[in-house]
Amino acid sequence: MDKQYDFLIYKRGNETKEAKSIELKLPNDMTCNEFKVICVRMAHAIGYHETSVRETFGDIKDKNLDRDKKQIKLLFD
Repeated sequence: MDKQYDFLIYKRGNETKEAKSIELKLPNDMTCNEFKVICVRMAHAIGYHETSVRETFGDIKDKNLDRDKKQIKLLFD
């Protein structure tokens, strides 16, 4: 097992055509806010709707948000 990282793992228990397993490797020195960002990303990856996630977690300060938006724009333009 990797000692520099912790893991956040989601395994789907039923039959579906969606992701069966999602595994995120987390650095051991994460702040609580960085962990919250990871939880939001996991919720999106599992398939929760944007509105539901925002209502539950509130607005988050994600320092990668602007960079991510630029990457998505590059993918779809």
